[in-house]
Amino acid sequence: MKARIAERIGKARTIAISSHVRPDADSIGSGLALCLMLKQMGKDARYCNVDPAPHPINLLPGYGEIALRQIHPDPFDLVVLIEGGSEERTGQKNLKNYFCVNIDHHASSSHDADINWVVPEAAAVGELIYELGREMGVSFSRDIAFNLYATIASDTGSFKYSNTTTASLAIASDLASRGGFTPCEVSNLLFNTNPLEKIQMLSKVLSTLELTLENRVAVIDFRRSFLDRISLKDIETEDIIAVARSIQGVQVVLFFKEIAVDYYRVSIRARDQFSARQVAQTFNGGGHPHAAGFFYRGKLAAAKKEILQLIREQLP
Repeated sequence: MKARIAERIGKARTIAISSHVRPDADSIGSGLALCLMLKQMGKDARYCNVDPAPHPINLLPGYGEIALRQIHPDPFDLVVLIEGGSEERTGQKNLKNYFCVNIDHHASSSHDADINWVVPEAAAVGELIYELGREMGVSFSRDIAFNLYATIASDTGSFKYSNTTTASLAIASDLASRGGFTPCEVSNLLFNTNPLEKIQMLSKVLSTLELTLENRVAVIDFRRSFLDRISLKDIETEDIIAVARSIQGVQVVLFFKEIAVDYYRVSIRARDQFSARQVAQTFNGGGHPHAAGFFYRGKLAAAKKEILQLIREQLP
């Protein structure tokens, strides 16, 4: 599949890249790396997203080149979608007017594009962009390697999560040796650049912590009122979830992020044999076995009751 995509890229002159709404470090780092690869090849490459990335993802090399706009109606020979194989997932409209390539590692990825390269076994989509770069024979500059290393470090929780594979470690090692940076530099950017307000926010979220189902499930929530009197508007929340998941004996974490009145983004993190994706799919969401999400419209108390019942049925 990567050879077919490389061939299509080789024939294209103008190429647009876009990643999913509410982008994370994997989608942004992968898109930035691919954009730099394409420019190195002499392509007219543009990175267009609907949503901005939260801090600290917006510190990745080249982030300022991302245009927050629709791809349509500009003409492009090719559109590459990073972790976003549909209009709903990317927020990009009129994708049917373009030849689209979808590169993803979510098993629940749509296959609406003209070419779909979906590899659920990959810890991060950045691993696929790395393979594509090698297929195309590009030089892994510092910024390309840095961004790709960041995708893997982020999606594996600094190589702590169960999705970490020997391939992940080998690719990360190769990127670090090629890129002229140290792994510590990436870790510092992703995990050690928190503004004081984020730590204050984290304390508010953790104050909502509840343990239930024999202390095997942790529930936390983010309320819009937490943003009162602070300048912080959006944050990367994965590390907040990681704190709850680190509690001994906890197998599942539910994180409710209030988007609007009675409307929540629900993130599920799990371990062992529990399938977060199975729960998410019940609500038309998706993701990975141990990391998934969906939207819920209704009262928070009702959401917790309904979702916890599904979790109860799956727990041994």
